Amino acid sequence: MNLNKIGIFYFSGTGNTKIISKLFAEEFLKHDAKVELVAIEDVLNNRIPFNIDYDMIGFGHPVHAFSAPKIFFEFIENLPICNETPSFYFKTAGDPLCNGGDTYRIRKKLLRKGYQVFYESLFVMPSNILFQYEDELIKQLFLAAQRKIRKIVNQILGNQKSLQVNNSLLRIFSYLFSKAESYGGPYFGKYLYVTDTCNRCNLCIDNCPTKNIYCDNDEISFGDRCTFCMRCVYTCPSKSIKNKYMNFLIIKKGYNIKIAIENPSLKGNFVSDNTKGYFKHFYKYLFKN
Repeated sequence: MNLNKIGIFYFSGTGNTKIISKLFAEEFLKHDAKVELVAIEDVLNNRIPFNIDYDMIGFGHPVHAFSAPKIFFEFIENLPICNETPSFYFKTAGDPLCNGGDTYRIRKKLLRKGYQVFYESLFVMPSNILFQYEDELIKQLFLAAQRKIRKIVNQILGNQKSLQVNNSLLRIFSYLFSKAESYGGPYFGKYLYVTDTCNRCNLCIDNCPTKNIYCDNDEISFGDRCTFCMRCVYTCPSKSIKNKYMNFLIIKKGYNIKIAIENPSLKGNFVSDNTKGYFKHFYKYLFKN
């Protein structure tokens, strides 16, 4: 496939999908393609124009409740109609279970707009809720993503087709869970609050992709447009953002994937064929796909 210009549109809450998007861009650049990375909230919030003048387009998002976050569906609904642009689609999840859930619905929505998705892929990355992955595992997942993307880019450029198979049960399951996420996100956001350690730096306001955070009479307040991306929680320099009822979801030490992947002393040898317990099922994703 002869490509001159590739656009990669992505949504990333706390960095996983952004990292995968950058890895795709770096690999395409090695094949002399021009690549533009675009954060979808920049388009939705009118910070940059909606340009689809590309030879091929990539779409990426984190998995929320076996589907895409609400903001990603909003982005698709606002996409301009194109004329059969070849496209690839990728998602990031904290677990390889069910290949990250349903992709059929997203593929169908993109097709209605004229985006011909011919390649789909899942990248397992660290979870940013409930519990923190070990640094060795984080590094291992990153190195696996690098390896997989080298192969995937060659397959995309070779016009190889690879679409995720979703049976009807998974589609129904994913649809119901995604509906729960649509309600759960605003609910989570509604009960966010800042503690006395907040210094009113307004970083959370500036970084929120849905403009859900605002300052009123010198008080930080949260609305009902939260997409449950956790960006405000983990980028707060004073760790001042808490949740009244669901604080157990927040990793106590915070979340910053770069600390592990940029550590040269880590070899990424966490999962092996001798691994027992929860992470045993990661072996197939890491070594057999």
